[in-house]
Amino acid sequence: MISVIVPVYNVEKYLRKCVDSILNQTYTDFELLLVDDGSTDGCPQICDDYAACDSRVRVIHKPNGGLISARNKGILAARGDYVCILDGDDWALENMLQFIHDTVSGSPELPDMVLFAAHNVYADHMEDTLNNVPEGYYNRERLEKEIFPYLLMDTRTGLHPGRIQAHTWDKAFRRELLVGHYTRDERIRVFTDVPMTYECLLHCQYVYICNEPLYMYNKTNEDSIRARSRENLLTKSFGYLVAYMREHMSGLTPTIGRQLNEYAAMLIIRTGKWRVQTEPSLRDAARHMKQGLRESEMLSFVSVKGLPRKAGAVILLLKMHLVMPAVLLCAARVRQEKKLDV
Repeated sequence: MISVIVPVYNVEKYLRKCVDSILNQTYTDFELLLVDDGSTDGCPQICDDYAACDSRVRVIHKPNGGLISARNKGILAARGDYVCILDGDDWALENMLQFIHDTVSGSPELPDMVLFAAHNVYADHMEDTLNNVPEGYYNRERLEKEIFPYLLMDTRTGLHPGRIQAHTWDKAFRRELLVGHYTRDERIRVFTDVPMTYECLLHCQYVYICNEPLYMYNKTNEDSIRARSRENLLTKSFGYLVAYMREHMSGLTPTIGRQLNEYAAMLIIRTGKWRVQTEPSLRDAARHMKQGLRESEMLSFVSVKGLPRKAGAVILLLKMHLVMPAVLLCAARVRQEKKLDV
């Protein structure tokens, strides 16, 4: 059986489409857990209505505690051999669970995770989110050689994210793996998929990766767009995120310590570039960067050693409390990236 978990919070406009996409799957041996995270709209009643009509649906109502809190409730209640996690404003293609079942059944070894792809759905077009690695089965030896050195970060040509998407919604997890490595720190409110996905991957012995789009990621929900924009704000949650990842992932592979350092640096520089583009002036950008760095304590997690040259220069200036020069470097990078996009 496959357990499908949907954390639900104020997505009344989209929830029925999400739930119907699971109930109409071609593969029918599943349970659907709707975890209502203290919604204040019509979601609690919608969840209960579905549970009353279909025995495969279970509902958990809880006080609002954030996405990780809701997700964890579902994980600990799941009964399936594998677990999928959907966002309440997205939906699945009708063959998603069948694909997962067939992949597991036809695998030479029992996969710890199955990774697939997604369609990003915009108002007027779609784009695919793919894994930047060859498709196929990966045993532990192949994972350590081809995936883990570039899991979080791939800095061979600069400070770039890794080769595997961090989202939880384009993956199926073996339940035993997930129960052992779900994210315990519910204070984390940014990049909530990152610690669990990568910690689970680092503990995998066997994985299947493909670029078959099976999930529809809704990019039109304005509330989700606003929530994603908050991921550019340096807050205490950033510190919780990086500290948790260092505690639970350091030492699992030879290169993960370096990647964690690069990841923290990327988050800081990403925020600097966002501030440059959204603040009225560079002075305002520098002031808010300084406030964010103080609140998040992010600089305490980053070493200049080993960073790519340009990224290292920004971090060094920030560590020397030279925030305005660091912001100017971020502004120069923004201008350069805009030229490349033309």
